[in-house]
Amino acid sequence: MPRAEFLRAWHALLHSFGPSCSRRFWLIALDAMFAFAVRSPARGQARLAFILAAICAGILLVLPAVFGGRAEQVYRDSVRNLAGANHSLRIESYQRGWFSSRATLSILNGRGAIVFVQHVHHGPFGFYNGWQWAFPVAAVVDTDPPAAVENGLDKVFGEAPLRISTAVWMNDTQDTYISRAATERSDSSNAFKAKFGGFEMKIHSSPKGYTMSGGSPSITAAGAFGEAGLSGIRISGESHREPQSGLWLGGGTLELTSADYSVVGTASRPSASGLIRDIALSARTDLSSGRLEMREGISIGSIAAGGQNLGPIRLAAALNNVPPEPVAQFNRMYRSAVVPGLDPRQQSEEMQRQLYEMIAAVVKGSPAVSLDLHVSSSNGEAVGTAKFQLAPELANDPLFKTGSPDRRSMMSSVWNKYGDATVEIEAPVSVVNQVAKAGQITQLEQNGILVRNGTTYVCRASFKSGEWLVNGRRIQVPTSPPCAKPCTKKS
Repeated sequence: MPRAEFLRAWHALLHSFGPSCSRRFWLIALDAMFAFAVRSPARGQARLAFILAAICAGILLVLPAVFGGRAEQVYRDSVRNLAGANHSLRIESYQRGWFSSRATLSILNGRGAIVFVQHVHHGPFGFYNGWQWAFPVAAVVDTDPPAAVENGLDKVFGEAPLRISTAVWMNDTQDTYISRAATERSDSSNAFKAKFGGFEMKIHSSPKGYTMSGGSPSITAAGAFGEAGLSGIRISGESHREPQSGLWLGGGTLELTSADYSVVGTASRPSASGLIRDIALSARTDLSSGRLEMREGISIGSIAAGGQNLGPIRLAAALNNVPPEPVAQFNRMYRSAVVPGLDPRQQSEEMQRQLYEMIAAVVKGSPAVSLDLHVSSSNGEAVGTAKFQLAPELANDPLFKTGSPDRRSMMSSVWNKYGDATVEIEAPVSVVNQVAKAGQITQLEQNGILVRNGTTYVCRASFKSGEWLVNGRRIQVPTSPPCAKPCTKKS
């Protein structure tokens, strides 16, 4: 079929559907192409190609501006979700452009604010994490790291850019990549040398959860002080929003293959060296039988230092039997109560009231804190367990409900009146001799805290009604009295 006849047929077909608003632009464009094609097939082909190219170019020019609104909406929603009830994270400014926008983000801390400048490149096309192609994407965000952080790394390990790139996809998910190349730096005047094995981190986040993984091969430093290094640094974590309560559950782990040091001795300090292997720090929050469980722990494969060898070592802490409803309610109320522009004093009073209400509701569920310690060596294994609880009656105490300006005194009174604890430790004498000095052990024996039972030291203690019962003896544990006048920190 000749091209002109084909265009006539296609033109008639489109008109048969009627000139609806969604087709009006294409009908006008097709009318123009049809007129050119009828006059001259050769000229029509060239002009048709030109028109198509112009249309494509127009789309490419217009789309970034259209996606700019979507990019800003997703950006603001992401910051709001990250900030949650904590307004220490906020957008200072957002300057919308045609192809990209510029945002300034601040994070408040005890020393002021850390400011990030972010460049939001509008979709639907983009490159992230170097030259990785992204389509369709709402935006690609490049973050300028704080100058203090980047300058600090450059000063110690040598110059290299710290790259932070985020692909914001159309379904509100994000992939953030953080990387820094391997570098090293030598300072001959100070006999200092440092090596950084590089760093890579990927964070995938969505409104329902996030996952993260990354790490560094090694970090080493050597100088007049001696040598120190870390190897096999790995970071991983995941979190998800529980549908019913809206609480975030999950956890993360920081792992190190080894940490070693060798300190050069001085006139006042002897030389020392050590090697610690297989270090892992973990934290996790889950729901079990409708109750929150929060666990933290540290494990060490082995410690070789000062002529001593210990390991494996494990310390685990857990907070169990926490009802999720009061915590979720507090989060919701906290989010609604913290309003920018509200009087800070009123905010503080409202938050304190809600905090006490949440703690009182949690205490009614009889939560418990438990500790579990295992220390192994060639001489045996030391085992320790502890459990701490507050009586549910605390929730009805007027002192706790109204709060107290002297929190230290209030917490001491609360613990003496409602606290309940049990502690049990058993350790071979040879293990205790490894980790404590002779004078310290003697003092603990004289105070009745350690009792020797053959080749084992034992400590069994309980706390009730404001008194400790340690190895069958009542011991009054001294507490620091509240200040009679405003306390000042020692310099």
